[in-house]
Amino acid sequence: MDSGPSAPTRIAFLDFELLPAQRLLLRAGRPLPSGARAYDLLVLLASRPGEVVSKRALMAGAWPHTVVVEANLRVQIAALRKLLGDAGSAIVNVAGRGYAFTAVPAPQAGEAAAPAHAAGNPPSTPAQAAAGATASCSASMVAGLVRCTSKPAASARATSACWP
Repeated sequence: MDSGPSAPTRIAFLDFELLPAQRLLLRAGRPLPSGARAYDLLVLLASRPGEVVSKRALMAGAWPHTVVVEANLRVQIAALRKLLGDAGSAIVNVAGRGYAFTAVPAPQAGEAAAPAHAAGNPPSTPAQAAAGATASCSASMVAGLVRCTSKPAASARATSACWP
């Protein structure tokens, strides 16, 4: 996979650091071995946190110009989850649609984390308001993805926005 000019130079999440240009995944500063396909999938997913990335897009990104079946993708996602020590929380399967990276990225060097404003203490600048709105929207979206990946009991399906 070509990381391309728009790929981030560093993605930090949990206690990991992903360096796409160097094709390195670090945990607590130590390199972790990963297969090329699993690494490519991790870069694709981590570059778009909170978004559902279609299975087709993931397969095209990790296996360009190669025809593969969905089982190949499942095997590589399982390898990634094992590598991350993930029980399914950092990479979520959104049934029938694809996968989403739900581990919250750490701020890049030089960036401040989005401020949490108290209800009676509004942000003082438009930039702070936008940062707070983005953080709130991302948290809601991730919560919705996680909620929608678990099939509710038959009695709850009638009121669920995720399941018919």
